[in-house]
Amino acid sequence: MMEVFEFEKSLLVRLQEAQDILGARDIPVSASGVRNEWANYMEVALEPTGWQALWRIPRVVCEELSVKFPTVVMGTVEQVLFDELKAIFSINAVQDDDVHLPDKQIVSLEELWPLKEQENDCLNIDRTADCVDQLRFFYQHIWMPWDNDDDSDGSDWAEKHLESRIKFYYDLKNKTMSKRLSSHILALLAEANYIQKKRELLEKEIEQEEEDKEDAEEYGLPHPTKACELMEIHLRLCSIKNDVDILENPAMRGVYEKIRFSDEGVSFESKPINAVDVRIVTHVGTLQEQIEYLEKVKQQVDDQQKLVRICDTLQGALESSKSSDQIFLPPGRHSINFLEYLSNGGSIKAISPVPFVFINPNQLLFIEATAAVNSKNDDSILITIDGDYCFENILLDCANVRTGMLIKSGNVTFQNCYFAGDKKSTTKQGIVIFGNSTIQFERCVIKDFAAGIYSNQNCKIKLVDSVIRDCINGIEVLDGCSVNFCRSKIINSLNYGVTLEVNDLQNFEKGETRRIYRDYDSVDRPEFAFEGPCEFTGNTKANFVVFHGSDAAFNNSCYADETSVNENVSFDGGDQSNNN
Repeated sequence: MMEVFEFEKSLLVRLQEAQDILGARDIPVSASGVRNEWANYMEVALEPTGWQALWRIPRVVCEELSVKFPTVVMGTVEQVLFDELKAIFSINAVQDDDVHLPDKQIVSLEELWPLKEQENDCLNIDRTADCVDQLRFFYQHIWMPWDNDDDSDGSDWAEKHLESRIKFYYDLKNKTMSKRLSSHILALLAEANYIQKKRELLEKEIEQEEEDKEDAEEYGLPHPTKACELMEIHLRLCSIKNDVDILENPAMRGVYEKIRFSDEGVSFESKPINAVDVRIVTHVGTLQEQIEYLEKVKQQVDDQQKLVRICDTLQGALESSKSSDQIFLPPGRHSINFLEYLSNGGSIKAISPVPFVFINPNQLLFIEATAAVNSKNDDSILITIDGDYCFENILLDCANVRTGMLIKSGNVTFQNCYFAGDKKSTTKQGIVIFGNSTIQFERCVIKDFAAGIYSNQNCKIKLVDSVIRDCINGIEVLDGCSVNFCRSKIINSLNYGVTLEVNDLQNFEKGETRRIYRDYDSVDRPEFAFEGPCEFTGNTKANFVVFHGSDAAFNNSCYADETSVNENVSFDGGDQSNNN
């Protein structure tokens, strides 16, 4: 069992640790000097070589290396590069045998999680783990991506930002703000951390191109597409910085919330329980078209005495409704940036055709005259659910988000829904499910994801007349999760149709780390059940595979809620690294 060190520390402890490091020389430290102070501290306190750790590869690096997310590898630190706060990491074992990486990588120290069991007992691994934890906390939760760019006045960074940033973090952690505002802040921070990493990689590519041109005695501007993307990233970071600067000040949060989430002066949490039961989103059309649309909605409303409100957009309907309300959509594209959790028995139903039809058993036709929901921005998650909810007749366009649907708990049903991903991505997940959830897919299609469905332990999933196709892995589950296939298919997966990761050694031969099943009739695991004719074909490596892994729980933390805060998982599920 590869156990890693984890720490829970109070606000005062975190503040004192950072003050001791940044104030060690008792001189003002500007933003550009912060990294040097950390490097000096780490050089004194950290073991310089020879310790084993898990490397949890950040999502954006997985994208760069074209490997699935999450990917965790075990290895040995050969040398710590103190000036860069990085390490030369020799890879000993990869979580997934199908992932092939160079034997050595230069990785950020904060991405490493020291193991409790070390080959060399003489190492002070407890001190090393604590130092890495301090560094990780600082650069994932306190240091902002724009801090290196904001060093014009040369002021003492710690005096200006340290205490307010740590209090800001603990305000989020302790849920002292409204759910709407905290969700918004976490989404901003996740986006900032993600695009900062993209900026670093892009700058390296441009720098390498310029060096290659100089070697070839060629001259010219950087590639226009990359230069444009770099400018877009810079502008977006500036916009996020302005918002976060305001939100760090507790006195300004209430004002910001009123302006940012103005909804006729009524906050989401203060709406009367029985204020409105039905929200009808309308589209532009003739009077006759509107009447016909409302007649169709009328047929779907079970209680004609329910209060009804007409909304111009799905975004407006979500922001002004209770989570238990029914929302009806017309055909067309509906862009949202909704950061609260859906729950309490609500529903979103499209009054439009089913988004797909099967021309033949293996050919799918997308219906354009349907209701499609997508994200306005490159958000982490399209929709988060934390309770009972239902979706019907909807195309969920997840191409520009990293996770389509995050289900934290509840009984959730999808009927006639189409989840569309991005076939070029190796990291996007369609649906991520956490414990104590029961999910049912009825006549649904999940297509073009790295993982169509990922499920934690203690979840129940049922697929009825549904298809998962053209993913890298169709379904990824941990032991303790149950999956029921009822007349359903998983086809054309690049790797596996279904993967199950277990900690027990049931049915494993000595030294065996995986067991492959070609035919679903031969699957002898209690996690799986089959009803009626099912199909598992065209899955390149195998239809079913059971892995034996000792780091399943740690791997699951990589998928940790991208809109939550805790001591051990970053704002973006591990995407942030220190800014060099």
